[in-house]
Amino acid sequence: MKTLRIIDVNFNRAREGLRVIEESVRFICEDKQLLKEIKEIRHRFSKTILKYFPSEKLKSQRFIQSDIGKELDIKEKLNLKKIIENNFFRVEEALRVLEEYSKIINPDYVFFFHNLRFEIYEFEKKVITKISRKKIGLPCLYVILNLKEDEKQFLKFTENVIKGRPDLIQLRYKGENSKFFLKIANFLKKNIPDEIIYLINDRVDICFLCEADGVHIGKNDLDIEDVRKILPEKIVGVSTENIKDIERIKNKDIDYVAIGSIFKSPTKIEKVPIGLDILKKVKEKISIPLIGIGGINIENARQVIENGADGIAVISAIENSKKVEEVIKKLKEEINKGWKKRGII
Repeated sequence: MKTLRIIDVNFNRAREGLRVIEESVRFICEDKQLLKEIKEIRHRFSKTILKYFPSEKLKSQRFIQSDIGKELDIKEKLNLKKIIENNFFRVEEALRVLEEYSKIINPDYVFFFHNLRFEIYEFEKKVITKISRKKIGLPCLYVILNLKEDEKQFLKFTENVIKGRPDLIQLRYKGENSKFFLKIANFLKKNIPDEIIYLINDRVDICFLCEADGVHIGKNDLDIEDVRKILPEKIVGVSTENIKDIERIKNKDIDYVAIGSIFKSPTKIEKVPIGLDILKKVKEKISIPLIGIGGINIENARQVIENGADGIAVISAIENSKKVEEVIKKLKEEINKGWKKRGII
């Protein structure tokens, strides 16, 4: 029966595509929740197909040698995103074929394929937006820029920071002049090289408008779910202070965690230092990058990495320096020494 042959071909096509997607979620996205979802979808799909169309019936209609379409695959070089997109297309098209041709055998089967196709559309959105985000290279140096009203002096300082090539730059502004904030944010977007990840502190709207790479949020900012409605394809980092904070956000759709203050911070003198021991405990609970922040400088940066952080965030160590590029270079050296001691390099 030729209809069963079509069912068999598209069952295999969809199943293979789902497996390719699953591997990308597992090894590229490294997202436990998405991996759980795609595994469940793949297993449910295979189980239901074989319930509707027993394996022996499908295989009895499989004639590989006489299949005129088996040599028509196009061989071309693709990037990672294109491979994943192509396999989503493959699955969605196969489900549509299964939906249409199952009408010939039993119209009751149509609803399963129809509903699953729309489920895949939604899952595709999650995966593609996830892989479209810039990836934070490890170990990393994260420089936070405190925007001051003295625009000329601030931009000169920023120019020196950019020359030092930290891995991430965050623009932080606690003033009330949103137009000024956006003006500087736009200027930095044009001047920060693409290889440096550019983030905005707190303000999701400024991040969206200046097209930064992402946003960093604290406890009193928008909920992560609300941020994702606005910035699904951007990096989102979160400030934490203790294990309780980590438990609260560890299964959320975030890209890194910053924890501190590790040491006494000249920027936030009211913060009680949490010390180095917490870093290893946090690493046991999360798989995303962990950034240590608070009172970190050239003298103690290596300790932070050795104790489990994947990167350090600095403010005063750079802000109070007259030799910004040199300090950035030395901080990177200390980070790499700590990384090497952990046996990662």
